[in-house]
Amino acid sequence: MISLVQRVLEAKVHIDNKEFSSIGSGLLVLICVEDSDTNESIAKMIEKLLNFKMIDGSKGITSCSLKDTKEEVLIVSQFTLSAITNKGNKPTFHKAAKPDKAKLMYDKFVDLFKKEHQFVKEGKFGASMNISLINKGPVTFNFKT
Repeated sequence: MISLVQRVLEAKVHIDNKEFSSIGSGLLVLICVEDSDTNESIAKMIEKLLNFKMIDGSKGITSCSLKDTKEEVLIVSQFTLSAITNKGNKPTFHKAAKPDKAKLMYDKFVDLFKKEHQFVKEGKFGASMNISLINKGPVTFNFKT
């Protein structure tokens, strides 16, 4: 499982030119399910995202974790994070999970994440989405389980 996390002042998902979901200050989490991922991968990723100190707090830059805040989270599926780009001039996506498995794993990830953090919104799996954001910092982290 791969995630790319950006701290944002705001982020919005538009589908068919209509706002689908949005958050204020918080984290935009782009998530990719790979073919080798398991329920353990989901649990590890959630644990990492909740506990990694990437949010500013009273002790300065990156002194708080998500579990210590009421920051909002916007979770969006993005299979292109699995792209193999180091060979040739065209990406390959053979490490990405097939859509059926990816949707099941993505839905489970979102459901479990919502049980741990109450301020969660999401994109729409498989949809063509336009995402706008104001990156805070900019601060971006990538994670792999």
